Amino acid sequence: MIMNNKTEQLQGKPIVFYDGTCGFCQASVQLVLKHNKGRNLNFAALQSGVLENLVPLSQRPDPLPDSVVFYEQGRLFTESDAVLRIARHLNFPFPVLYYFRFIPLSFRNFLYRFIARHRYKIAGQTEACMLPSPEERARFVA
Repeated sequence: MIMNNKTEQLQGKPIVFYDGTCGFCQASVQLVLKHNKGRNLNFAALQSGVLENLVPLSQRPDPLPDSVVFYEQGRLFTESDAVLRIARHLNFPFPVLYYFRFIPLSFRNFLYRFIARHRYKIAGQTEACMLPSPEERARFVA
């Protein structure tokens, strides 16, 4: 793990890692950007290498999911846990989704994996990441 000034600055910031070639993931990032009430979420494509530089190998799941990973307070959250934690940062009614954490994790992750497995069929695949506006660009860390 390579630590540099930029990596050290990201340590305390919540970061949404997403599949940069997935149309569904890019649409989800757009939704989060639009509804992030505190404008405190940052974004990086999983393909950017930021996650590898930020989180020690021993703290990363193996294999690393290829759809969404959420980094908050020094911890990684994956699958449905990532989605529910991200929802807490959004405008009403999205934070209500966090109460779904009481549904058994196995069932939540089953639904998450089903959607993740079919996301390219739902929204397609792109060769490159979306181009954020100049205001949004400041929230992308890579």
